[in-house]
Amino acid sequence: MADQKSSAQPDLEASTPAQNERPKRSFRQRWTQTVDNKYADLICLMLCLITGLCDSASYNAWSCFLAMQTGNTVFLGLGASSQPVGKPWGWLKSLVSIAAFFIGSFTFANITRYFNARSRGTLICSFLAQTILIVIADALIEADLIPHTSSDAYLTGGRLFLELIPIALLAFQSSGSITSSRALGYNEIPTVVLTSVYFDTASDPKLADGPTSNVKRNRRIGGVAFLLIGAIIGRWLSRSSGGMQSALWMAAGLKFVIGVIWWFWPGSVESTGAKK
Repeated sequence: MADQKSSAQPDLEASTPAQNERPKRSFRQRWTQTVDNKYADLICLMLCLITGLCDSASYNAWSCFLAMQTGNTVFLGLGASSQPVGKPWGWLKSLVSIAAFFIGSFTFANITRYFNARSRGTLICSFLAQTILIVIADALIEADLIPHTSSDAYLTGGRLFLELIPIALLAFQSSGSITSSRALGYNEIPTVVLTSVYFDTASDPKLADGPTSNVKRNRRIGGVAFLLIGAIIGRWLSRSSGGMQSALWMAAGLKFVIGVIWWFWPGSVESTGAKK
């Protein structure tokens, strides 16, 4: 009996590693795998910081926003009465930003929805595309092809309106941020607007609850804080020797890092691949 028991023991031990070993995924399986959205709110908070960086830099240079389209809508209305004085073409910049953001939202939402908005490959491609658009816009500015400082003669709208090119590119890519936050399920962190966040925070019946009992409130407050920090950093970078380009390079770098992070992000247990 002892011999039988000892002979059976190695077989049991030999089978244990095989049972515990996880099957390796192919590149395609990993690429189409749905990512786990746990802790993805940290990514959304980083997107708020990027919005602050870009919008503070663009407002300082061109008096329009790239992501916060409520402000641009107000500027568009002011343009109907030729206001503000000294910026006769400000409404055109706001209109281009609104239109590019709208088209970008339509594009990002429909393409990512088709390929499963939460799949690893979709998120990577989305953020790499956003990075490329920022790099192109920043390269045009870096080459001094686009008016972007107060000393530029045509900052308020020259005959060629060259500043509309980076405005359109940057507003288009900004829509990718809110598309991702919605896909990840964090609607309380819209990443590009704060008005609804302020209201939802103030009207929250659990506003005074402890820090661990109201996670959504914590995310809203974090979104406001990160966007504000981004705006402060963007403003200081715009005033530095690097100019607004340095703020945009930082934004591009952060979005590239986020795109890379998605490859290493844990996959969802119920992942079934891309939706067709």
